[in-house]
Amino acid sequence: MSRVLVEGVVAIAAVQGVAALAVFSARAQETRLRRWLPHVVGVAVGVLLATALAHLLPESLEQLHNSRWVWVVLVGTMALLFGFERVFHAVSGVRPEPAPSLADQECEEIHHHAHGSSRPVTLLLGAVTHSFVDGASVAAAFVVDFRLGWVTAIAVGLHEVPHRLGDFALLLHMDVPRRRASWLAVLAGMSGLVGWGLAAWLGAANPAVIAWLLPISAGSFLYISLVDLLPELMSERRPRAMAWQIFWIFVGVALGVGLTRLPGA
Repeated sequence: MSRVLVEGVVAIAAVQGVAALAVFSARAQETRLRRWLPHVVGVAVGVLLATALAHLLPESLEQLHNSRWVWVVLVGTMALLFGFERVFHAVSGVRPEPAPSLADQECEEIHHHAHGSSRPVTLLLGAVTHSFVDGASVAAAFVVDFRLGWVTAIAVGLHEVPHRLGDFALLLHMDVPRRRASWLAVLAGMSGLVGWGLAAWLGAANPAVIAWLLPISAGSFLYISLVDLLPELMSERRPRAMAWQIFWIFVGVALGVGLTRLPGA
């Protein structure tokens, strides 16, 4: 169990470190970041889909003896995430569209876009909840298998980068100063450590409980990839850029499928 704790916390710390580096880089290198962010999103879509369908879902079916409730939890997780996002957007006044805007326009353009009744506290609550689930997903995967844990951590890291950047952009849109916005976006991701700690504690106390986090994680990954990230790529109309999108999605799928087949671990 000690190895689970050590590798799990290292993985979560690495994920949040990469996301933090991306946010702070956005303050100084927005042009380069905009150029590479769509590629990161494409890889993230592929890794998330592969991790959910090739690893987390089969593992949850095996752990839970092919129970039909696995599918109920999977679909229920996606429905709950949809409901949470709809309520969040209704309460905060933030439209879903600005999140990917770092990939196609300056943060300043978002900042000076039409101001709404958005509240940073509500945005940060959503970011904290999202990172909490991510941390629990990584911990649950590590309890089951070390390689699955690292694959899950990579999947989380790849989608944490665009999410943290999206939070940063929206905070600028809400008139939060640039320096403060970057720190708030980074600190919101620290709840992943809390999610990791809770899931690791549950796994140590009752391993049977942790198995039910696997279909929750799979549902979360499917929702993020299909609802949050993939639509960001659908607005692209340039043939060359679309070809690159498809290429990077397949790279992500290959990465997600192939990592657990490496020897060792």
